[in-house]
Amino acid sequence: MTEFSSCAPEADASWVTPMASFLQHPWLFWLGLSLFAVAVWWAATVAIIFVCGRQSWRRSVILWSSLLAIAALAGMPAISHLPTPLGAAAGFLAGIVAWGWFETSYYTGYVVGLEVPPCPPQCRGWRHFLHGVKANLYHELSIFVGFALVWLATPGPNQVALWTFTIHWWMHQSAKLNVFFGVRNLNEEYLPEHLRRMTQFFSKRPINWFFPFSVTISTAWAHWLFYRALQAPDAFTVTAYGLTSILMALAILEHWWLILPQPVGVWAWGLLSRRTPEVKPTVDVIGGFLGSGKTTLLRHLLPQLGEKTVVLVNEFADVGLDGARLREGSTDEAPVVELAGGCLCCTLSRNVAATLLRIIREYAPERIFIEPSGAAALGDLLGTLHQPGCRELLGPIRVVAVVDGKQWLVADRSVQMAITAYVEAAATVVVNKCDSLSQTELTRIQQRLTACNPTARVIYTSFGRLDLSDLSNTQDDACLGETLAPRLAFRQISETFSAVFDAARLQQVFEAMTTGAFGDIARAKGVFKTTGGWLRLEYAGQAMSLNPCAAASESSLVVIGREPNSDLLAAVRQTIVAPTPAPVPAVVSPAEAHYLTTAS
Repeated sequence: MTEFSSCAPEADASWVTPMASFLQHPWLFWLGLSLFAVAVWWAATVAIIFVCGRQSWRRSVILWSSLLAIAALAGMPAISHLPTPLGAAAGFLAGIVAWGWFETSYYTGYVVGLEVPPCPPQCRGWRHFLHGVKANLYHELSIFVGFALVWLATPGPNQVALWTFTIHWWMHQSAKLNVFFGVRNLNEEYLPEHLRRMTQFFSKRPINWFFPFSVTISTAWAHWLFYRALQAPDAFTVTAYGLTSILMALAILEHWWLILPQPVGVWAWGLLSRRTPEVKPTVDVIGGFLGSGKTTLLRHLLPQLGEKTVVLVNEFADVGLDGARLREGSTDEAPVVELAGGCLCCTLSRNVAATLLRIIREYAPERIFIEPSGAAALGDLLGTLHQPGCRELLGPIRVVAVVDGKQWLVADRSVQMAITAYVEAAATVVVNKCDSLSQTELTRIQQRLTACNPTARVIYTSFGRLDLSDLSNTQDDACLGETLAPRLAFRQISETFSAVFDAARLQQVFEAMTTGAFGDIARAKGVFKTTGGWLRLEYAGQAMSLNPCAAASESSLVVIGREPNSDLLAAVRQTIVAPTPAPVPAVVSPAEAHYLTTAS
């Protein structure tokens, strides 16, 4: 590729006067250029998501996309000899239209790759990567052909179409590699149903080693394009470099959205073409603050659930414990689906619609129980469930507030406000752990409930014991409410272990944790293989227990709080029992063996 240059100044003469006037106000020029580029980028993306959303539209989509791509390629030679701002804009549009064909041919399923069987869990590394290449082989090879065609179709000085195509290609490959190596936001909801098999090549983790390199290289490229735009000698060149630098910046922004919270609804309009389910399941949000007893309550409900019910569990931490604990009591009739690595209201909000859509298509449930992380803000969670692409999948949305009575009375103001927000939105309020409450405390809780939500059904219980019938025939459609609880600034530390622990020393460490020795901790939970068997840690509201439990695949610890101290993990590691070295067999010569035998 060559740099942009205006080799035909006479063709640009008609633009000199208006553009010279326009460029006297650089901020106005860049604003207009940015609005144009963003509008085209957003509209093209939403259009592709929308038209590829239905299987029945596939033939029409690939036909019209092919006709548009052919028209764009046919017009590129003339556009490449038009070194004007209008020519730069036309090249930009032609490049996007040409690239759009490769997107639509992939998402409609016509040009994808070889049929690859599902990879087994142990398939990793280069072997797994090669399987991914095979699954996308025809798509990748077609892009090579497309690049060659666009390069041949742009012989003139205006090569904006070629640069636009190349930027899309580079960022497309970079995004696919990042998703393969692992990012926080996988954006699975945008995959059509016939491409769901590709999710086996997606990895979920906060960040991967390749991400910093890809973003740094792309940022340097965007900076170079922007610098050339500022140094451009004429209107065409500044427009050409300006459009490509903005496109590069938008692509970098998409990359950052892979690991940072993405604005909900950016592409949601594209999902409106997806068919809504015939039966829209009722959603029960089993919510409450950290340690209120939501998981214990669900464990009591699981045996009562029918075959048309699914439980969606959200873990704030990267290590999921609640999902595994619930699966111990789950059945095939009521499967448990886990969504870990953040709270539904912010970090994972982009994955909610994809997960719900997958659940609805796979299980066709009539009822979905959602247990959000205790760190989630209720208003944000309900807002996520009401977003386009998600709300139309669901029937009535109801809130069941699980309240630790003592925590509601003695916690700090921000925690009390978060609990109150759940109570105000709830159709049913379950006051848990009543065995630890005095009559005076019960009276204070009753007064608060009357003031917060006088119409709610209130159930008093201990150890999360609840009958499923208590959650039936309650009011529908929880609204967002007027009271917005504060979004509490929690962070989590977690670790998994393969060692064996000393139970007594582990008890001492967690007793020290309850005194605040390891920072401000709101919730801690874990399972540990000790010299005396498996133990489960539960800590919430200054109450800690370390009790026997069923064996797990590995030991793990999750700590959530405002300022959890990583020294806790170091202290836990110090309780690991050093493995006893295996005895080394002595080497005995044949003569010594004969002597020992005869001596005995």
